[in-house]
Amino acid sequence: MKNMFSMLKQAQEMKSKFSELKKTIDNSIFEGESIDGVVKVKVTGKGKLVDISISDNNYENNNSLESSIKAAYIKATSKAEEFCEEEMKKATGDMPLPFDMKSFF
Repeated sequence: MKNMFSMLKQAQEMKSKFSELKKTIDNSIFEGESIDGVVKVKVTGKGKLVDISISDNNYENNNSLESSIKAAYIKATSKAEEFCEEEMKKATGDMPLPFDMKSFF
């Protein structure tokens, strides 16, 4: 019986850690920049676009601008994903979980 209470306490502690982690991820902002430096984007830890800035360079070709925007977005979301993975490792003590936690965030 004592072991069961210990497991319940650990579950409650883990729930609290995940709640804190969710807040941290929600409040984190990540920036990505295109290779040419023309486009900068900011995304949340969940990958939602928060801000986009484009320098004053005139693009003759919209495809080039679109490519720069996509590249900057991909970089920013990659940073957000790496951050989330590292925070999950911290929260679980690098213990593998039997399910994907990304669905909770």
